[in-house]
Amino acid sequence: MTSPDADFSEWITGFAGESSVVDAVMALLATDFFIPVTISLYMSFLWFGTGNLTDRIRNHYAVMCASASMGIACGFVALINNFVELWERPFVEGDNAREAAGNLFYYPHDPSFPSNLAAVAFGAAMGIWMYNRKASIPVFVLAFLWSISRVFAGIHYPVDILGGLGIGVLVAVLTYGVFRVLHPVPTFFHGLARKFYLA
Repeated sequence: MTSPDADFSEWITGFAGESSVVDAVMALLATDFFIPVTISLYMSFLWFGTGNLTDRIRNHYAVMCASASMGIACGFVALINNFVELWERPFVEGDNAREAAGNLFYYPHDPSFPSNLAAVAFGAAMGIWMYNRKASIPVFVLAFLWSISRVFAGIHYPVDILGGLGIGVLVAVLTYGVFRVLHPVPTFFHGLARKFYLA
């Protein structure tokens, strides 16, 4: 089975190799490290870098929700991948994508749909958004850039990204709901962190 947006994806990956500057930027954004580390550092800043007590506590819950959403979304994608593989990755089926992936990234062997990176990144962004909309904007931007770079590099189809985005957002909303219903649980962990001077 072929992805419904395979032709569109192949057209996008055709731009790889046209500009060394664009390729260098996309290769950096597409890595498994740059954006995840940036998101982690930003979440650390939200946790430790707020002076006002009310804002700090709100950001603590935002980071806890985002962290839980990232883990649950990643697990959910892994569960789906164990049972379903709808199509091969773009670089398996498209010449442009194969060249782009070889030059800008590498050839992953796990299923393409849904995108794990999109689920994790948008799960983090939405988890923060549930508590602090302004603070979530940088994470949404990073999640978008990461997703675009992986499509450009021939690693994911756009529909893979949309699938991961949907999972990440849904998981974050559900996680927020669980936090509200089981409020004593996150409150306990937050209190524990404060006792050890971590919050």
